[in-house]
Amino acid sequence: MEDEEQIQIEGCVTIDDQRVCGDNLSVSEVSAAPETAGEEVAETAAESGLFEWARPILDDPMAWAETHLLDMAVLSPMLWQAGAILAALALGVLFAPQLRHVLMSGLARVPEGTRTMVDETLPRLVRPALWAAFLYAAQAAMAGSGMDSALVRIALSLSVAWLLIRLVTTFLPDGFRKPAGWIIWIFAAFYAFGILDEVVAWLSTIGPPFGNRTISPVFVVQAILTVALFMFAANWLAKKLKTRVDDLPQVEPSLRILMGNAVQVGLFFGAALLAMAGLGIPLSGLAVLGGAIGVGLGFGMQQIVANFISGVILLTDRSIKPDDVIEVDDTYGVVKSLGLRYASVITRDGKEHLIPNEMLITDKVVNWSYSTKEVRVKRRLRVEYESDLRQAVDLVQKGAMETDRVLARPAPKCLVMEFGDEAIEIEVRFWINDPENGVSNVSSAVMLNIWDKFKEAGIDIPLRHEDVLITPGSTLKVEMVKQSDDEDA
Repeated sequence: MEDEEQIQIEGCVTIDDQRVCGDNLSVSEVSAAPETAGEEVAETAAESGLFEWARPILDDPMAWAETHLLDMAVLSPMLWQAGAILAALALGVLFAPQLRHVLMSGLARVPEGTRTMVDETLPRLVRPALWAAFLYAAQAAMAGSGMDSALVRIALSLSVAWLLIRLVTTFLPDGFRKPAGWIIWIFAAFYAFGILDEVVAWLSTIGPPFGNRTISPVFVVQAILTVALFMFAANWLAKKLKTRVDDLPQVEPSLRILMGNAVQVGLFFGAALLAMAGLGIPLSGLAVLGGAIGVGLGFGMQQIVANFISGVILLTDRSIKPDDVIEVDDTYGVVKSLGLRYASVITRDGKEHLIPNEMLITDKVVNWSYSTKEVRVKRRLRVEYESDLRQAVDLVQKGAMETDRVLARPAPKCLVMEFGDEAIEIEVRFWINDPENGVSNVSSAVMLNIWDKFKEAGIDIPLRHEDVLITPGSTLKVEMVKQSDDEDA
């Protein structure tokens, strides 16, 4: 059954293809039984319900103008609204410099890292924020006095859109700022003209089906915003927690890295689950995703998984820690950081090597500072048989002792290693406790001090020589080669 109710309207109506205009028309409002949501959306899209508000203008422009523009009862509120809009814009321009100055003065007490970002963003938001505030106050005042405020509402929507564009584009890459701005302007215009709900309902119906929902533009935008929100929150929280973990005094550096990485991975995994739940995606679909990941791990991601597991092992057994001095193959340097995939090692020449964690587990690694940073360094020397051997040993020990970075305890030692064919070979052994500052440089300093001591004592270091024996009756062939003019030059 249909219910009829007599209502009074002003303006123009269309009845049976005939347009009737008047100031006090009595018509019957017919309310039918509610239709399903799908039929309503289909009817909206099919009958161009998005532009229902423009049909009176298109049907009879002159009659609409006489009723809505030339009538003083309509024109007077519009003038009041235009005046309110101009006044709000003028006040925003007038008060923006003063408010910006006050805000920038208050930012002096903000921490340096946060202040840099706020200094770039806040000045751009002051003027549109003031316009939005003044227009909102004007709309509230007009609504309270019973006046029409449609134009003020449109201006308020546009000012809020401008404020959102300034705020959102600050955090977006340069390539996404202009498209995001256009999207916000378009939807702000739809909202200002009161057709945003119809546009959203129409956009929700287009797109390929997926299960019990449709992959519509609205769903895609909702998914992007949801994932971005949860990931941003997870990233921010992970940085804060990792900072707190790094400040724990009684925790080993490797365990700090492991705890920080575990917190980060857990937060991102939780953010992904919350995003899927927020979008209505069934979590049972993770079983299929887990199977696909398992197949990928079995074929193409073996090295990645091996490095990941090796990283966890290194962080838990603490065989290699940050600031350790290690030697892998021909790479000698200090461990700067340990990750789940690789270790960063900085050599003495400033090169940073990213060594896969699997190599640190399977290959031979020399850790110069595993249990202690005290390292013994050995260097061999040769002295002539005519030299005073005991004096040479004492001079070597004194030269090593007088070198910076060489430890007094254990004291440097000099050992006679071998009576060679040409000279006596001796070896100096000394200790240092800062291998991260280099080993070859301190060895060079020790050898220079020993050289000076030998020069003062008249001890020579023999040169290597070879004896060539020519037996009787042998022939020695000698060739004379004339040198060319180019070689002379």
